[in-house]
Formats: sequence, structure tokens, C-alpha cells
Amino acid sequence: MNNKLIYYLTYQDFPAQTANSQQTVSTCKYFVRNKYNVILFFPLRSMNSSEDLNLFKKQYEFSEENFTVNGITHKTKFEGSSVFKKVRYLISHILWSYQAVKKVTSEFENPLTFFTRSDWVFYFLSNKNLPVVYECHKLTKIRKKLIKSSIKKVGSKIIFMNEALKNDSNLAQKFFEKTLVQTAGYDEDFFYSSNKKIPKQVIYSGSLERLGASRNLDFILNSFTDKRLSNFTLKVFGGTKQQIDQLNKKYKHIKNISLHKHISKKSLAQELANSEIGILASNNDDFSKFHTNPLKYYEYSASGLKIVATDFPAHKSLNQNKNILYFIDQDSESFINAIITSNKNVEEIRIEDIETMDSRVKNIINFIV
Repeated sequence: MNNKLIYYLTYQDFPAQTANSQQTVSTCKYFVRNKYNVILFFPLRSMNSSEDLNLFKKQYEFSEENFTVNGITHKTKFEGSSVFKKVRYLISHILWSYQAVKKVTSEFENPLTFFTRSDWVFYFLSNKNLPVVYECHKLTKIRKKLIKSSIKKVGSKIIFMNEALKNDSNLAQKFFEKTLVQTAGYDEDFFYSSNKKIPKQVIYSGSLERLGASRNLDFILNSFTDKRLSNFTLKVFGGTKQQIDQLNKKYKHIKNISLHKHISKKSLAQELANSEIGILASNNDDFSKFHTNPLKYYEYSASGLKIVATDFPAHKSLNQNKNILYFIDQDSESFINAIITSNKNVEEIRIEDIETMDSRVKNIINFIV
């Protein structure tokens, strides 16, 4: 066993613009900074999938940290068809996870531990009695059964993103010592606070959809037609060129908003640092209400933003919520009042009180070893 080697084996697509892929690559980057060797194994499951590290460095904007990226053939295709898409995805996930675990365990030396965001990878590795840490971001009926079975194995551990996820997993209390509650964190390489804030500038950053469902931003955009927000400006960063073109056409009558596709992390960090208020908005589903731990909360906070957020329990459980004012989902009056009040009363939190990716990974390393 190599005591400085970590295999990150996961069913995610790379390179990609998603927050989960960014978090995975940042985790690998900070493992390397903490003197661990990392191999990232993932499926070559789309036309854009690549195991070219230079493409990773360009997409995720890092240069010095080197880890190995190893794409594994994805034989089952589920893209391009909406019929039974969830079922096709599940079957693909199971088959690839089984094949990938078999390949890696037979062809590569044993690492200190495996790390994964895939419940099926966690299950198959656990059944081989191999050391594995599963980072759990969401619960489903199948996932609860998989983790209940897997955690019984000696080398299996679970990281939950918040206490609600841990409690709702229904794990027996005797296994709690094999779990860690660890939130997300911001990357200090990019995000910072500035004294050069543009008064009354509001910002939303992130994808405009989650798993094909809208983030429900229409009521927010329409709220900026209200006279009470006429002196505020809203900048939206996220989505594809096609999505932004459609929104620009739909909302061209609203003069105090501007809509932009994804930009580089360095450029986004500057936009956040120059803004005054950030918006946290999510889908109205159980994950968003109870289990989400949004990366952009930490990026907003590190940028010195006051935050307005939907009044979901998950948002109210965030570590430092004195910089948040809450609004009722899909309620324009509540949202408008939150914007106006946050501009006057909400205080910033100290940047040293916010979880960083480095402190996050150090906590994970302590949990692993």
C-alpha cells in the first residue's frame, strides 16, 4: 500500500463547467498541495470527456499542481434520449462502476484510500473490503440502502455535507464514528473581498438549471421591474450561450439587469468582489430545501457579499448566516424586501471564519488517516 497515494474514482464528466466537477478538481488540487499523490479515474462518457491534463488546467484555471487523470471507457450510452433517461443513467452508472472498480483494483497498486462521489463505486469497493471514503451530497432510496450496506465494512467511511444529510441517512448511531460532516469551501486562489464595492449591485452566479430543471429565476428577474429596485442593478453569470440568448430576448425590456454566460473563475471572482449583494436561489425540491450546501455561499461570503437566499432549512443551517436575509420562494414582494433590507442592515462576516478548500481538505485528510 502506498501511504501517500489517493485514487479519486468517480462517475463524473470532465472537463465540465458544473460546480461538482469544480469541487472535485479543487479537492484533487489541494490533496496535491498537502503532499499526496492523486489519480483521478472517471468515465469517458461524453463527446467532451478528456484525460488531457492541459485541458483540465485550462478549464479549472490551475497550473502548478500535477495529478494523473485517467479516463476509463464508458461502454453504455444514455445521452441523446429522453425516454427512460433516469433508468438508462442508473444502469450506465452501475455497469461502469462495476467495470471501473474491477479494472483499477486489478491493474493498479493499492492506494492509501479510494475517494468517490459515486454511491455505486462506494458499494463495489466496500464489498472488496478496500478502504474507501464516499462524499455524500444527496440521498435517494437506493443510495440509503447502498450506504447502509457499505458502511458495515471495516474500511468504509462517509462524508456528509451537512448534519441534515447525516441524520436523514438513517445510519445506525454505532457507525457515526465512521462519518464526517464537512461543508464545502471557497478556493483562496480566486475569491477575495474588496473595498471597491459598486453600491446596490446585485449578482447571481451559477448554472441556470440543475439536472434539467430550471433554477426558477423568472420571478427574480421580473422583480427588477419594480420601482423600489430601480436603483439596483442585477448581473447574472451562468448558463450556455443559447440559454442566455433566450433570456436576453425574453427580458430585453428590463433595463437594470444584464445576463451573461459562464465566465472564467478569475473573472467571476472580480465581479463578485465588486458587487454588494449575492443571490442564492434553488429548485423547489427536497435536495434544495434540506440537503444542499452550495459552493457559491462560500464564494459569495469570501467576496464580502451580503446574501439574500430562499428560506429553505438548508440555507438557514449554513455555518455563518448573519450575512443572509431570507425570502419566500417565488414571492416577489418578499424578495424585494430582502434586497432592500440587506442593502441597509446585513453585516459582512470575517473572511477568516469561512471554510476554505485547503482547510476542508486538511479535515478530510485527518479523517482518512
